[in-house]
Amino acid sequence: MIDFTMELKKFKPAVGVEVGAEDLYDNEVKDITDLVEELVQNMQESKER
Repeated sequence: MIDFTMELKKFKPAVGVEVGAEDLYDNEVKDITDLVEELVQNMQESKER
């Protein structure tokens, strides 16, 4: 049987992984959805001209 308490004591974070919560939830970074929405909006604006 697995002793979770013992396993947690042995746990060590991966080397080089130093990402904080603010980095994970930062809304300033565009993802693919934002880029596609911006592209569609630009195409629609150029058609209206």
